[in-house]
Amino acid sequence: MRLLDRHVALFSGSLRTLLRRESDRRRCADSPYAWLFQPYMGEELVALACTSTPTPTSPVISLAAVVLSQQQVRTSRAFVLTLGAPGQASNASLRRHHLLCQAGEVAAPNRDNLNALVEFIGNRPIVGWQLDKRIGALNALLRKRLDFALPNAQVDVEKLHQRQLRRLHPEIEARSSFAQALACWQVPAMGMQGVLGEATSSALLYMRLQRIMAEAA
Repeated sequence: MRLLDRHVALFSGSLRTLLRRESDRRRCADSPYAWLFQPYMGEELVALACTSTPTPTSPVISLAAVVLSQQQVRTSRAFVLTLGAPGQASNASLRRHHLLCQAGEVAAPNRDNLNALVEFIGNRPIVGWQLDKRIGALNALLRKRLDFALPNAQVDVEKLHQRQLRRLHPEIEARSSFAQALACWQVPAMGMQGVLGEATSSALLYMRLQRIMAEAA
């Protein structure tokens, strides 16, 4: 867990969120999902990107999860999926969503597909840009189908970026977009229109900021 020790304070989670996770943990204690709530003792993380489009019935959610370690982003170990109800893909706005997110065919938001996602992520910490905001629709779907939200420790890369930017340039107060943050730290935008590219860029940005923090320590 050395990868995380320097910024544990940046883990996402209000008191309300922490209490909800504890409630989920207790409810799932005797279920096949109990291991997801156990502390992770390895060196890997999962970069997660998630985009949703509201519809009159249920949102269409495109997501990508990429495994990373201290040394590399393992794009060969990626989970990419679009979740949507049958027939939604015929809607023009949702076709645009699907085209922009580049996340493969639309799959049903059922237990099997959500099980595959949470098993891929496991209990590894999650890294991503504006995580609380971006995974809200996904967590709502997980609660509906599996009766719990993602319990993982989370590192919001936006907060990490803003903290490091303020350390170097205290006069800067404006918040940055994801593209601006990538440019600021000279991280390549890996096909930013797709969720896999966004997840990969989030992982690279996280690793870049980790190196800068280590050099400054």
